[in-house]
Amino acid sequence: MNRNTFVSAALSCLLVAAPAVLAQDKPMEKTDEKKVTTTQGTAKSTDHTVVGTVKTYTAGKKIKVLVGKKTHSFVLDSKTVMTTVDPSVAVGSKVKVVESKNADGTKTLSITPES
Repeated sequence: MNRNTFVSAALSCLLVAAPAVLAQDKPMEKTDEKKVTTTQGTAKSTDHTVVGTVKTYTAGKKIKVLVGKKTHSFVLDSKTVMTTVDPSVAVGSKVKVVESKNADGTKTLSITPES
């Protein structure tokens, strides 16, 4: 393989892979609402998801996640919310936070590492 072909192939690989690599570092925030029809009527379930970097974290108490230029705060010791936090979550790590409210009113908060 001559040098120009090699350089051309290497640049092509970089151009193809670059959008995928850059997309991984993007913070994300989205809300999904679903309607569920039951025998008692129609109920809504909601999922609010954010992906960002942990700014501050006090185990069992609270966490702040930087999503773009916005900081989202989450209370971890609420008696009305079932909370799970992966043990590897730490300040500076990238995480995915999912707040859910099911059709039956149950609230959950899940924090997991995001690669």
